[in-house]
Amino acid sequence: MLINYGSFMYFAYIFVAIGICVGLFFILRKKNDKIKKIVIASIAFLNLAQHVFKGLIYPHYWGNFSPHLSSAYNVCAFLIIASPFVFLWGCELFKNFITYIGTIAGMIAMLVPYWFIGQSAFQSEAYRFYLCHSLLFISSILPALLGMHRLRWRHFWKIGLLFFVMLGIIILNDMFFVAIGSYPVTNPSDIYGSLCEINPCWSIIPPKNFDWLTGLIRVFTPKFFEGLPILWYAIPMYIGITLVAFGVCVSLDFKSFKADFSAFKKRLRKSEEK
Repeated sequence: MLINYGSFMYFAYIFVAIGICVGLFFILRKKNDKIKKIVIASIAFLNLAQHVFKGLIYPHYWGNFSPHLSSAYNVCAFLIIASPFVFLWGCELFKNFITYIGTIAGMIAMLVPYWFIGQSAFQSEAYRFYLCHSLLFISSILPALLGMHRLRWRHFWKIGLLFFVMLGIIILNDMFFVAIGSYPVTNPSDIYGSLCEINPCWSIIPPKNFDWLTGLIRVFTPKFFEGLPILWYAIPMYIGITLVAFGVCVSLDFKSFKADFSAFKKRLRKSEEK
């Protein structure tokens, strides 16, 4: 069976991920926090383990594996590596970031699996792809659903900034593996050119065949930012992430938003009276 948009296997993998998440929610919702913590941490560390040891686990990598594939070479890889540590020891802001970005990244990857369109649903790489993104989605959203992470609306403007910090780490990671010659089809003597070929999250240069998108981005981007990694789309990207984050954060933390807004209006009145 092939994976195509709207096909049975396209939906099957997504429904399995959502079904497992919903099932775990109902199983864990009345358990104590210790059990919830153990289960979610186990899921996150399981995902980390399959990422780090993918060269040994998945047959299609046997004898043909590049070390960069176990690093933070793209957004989802970074999130998979960071998630278990943020879940156990991260601050509230980092936990909010993983909840939002991890949930979105995990699900979007499965909704738009363009790497596998027209390919067999039953192959080692497809299993790996859907396993890691399902576990990322589940471990990111489940803590919030179970009330283990407090999602605060005040963090909405920081999510986009952390996203750019994450991109910077990914670029440094890719630069390192290019420089030591461990990133296939790249040239250690031309690190920038190699990064342009890799182009993680389109952060280095505009993507090809997306003229409508790059044209829209240029409307919001100053001329002196064009041609600069990350900065070439930083402003519209930040605006987009922040607007989405504001809507989601306010809807999930409406009571706090309402209370803070009321307090702000009171302070405003007092300042006007003076």
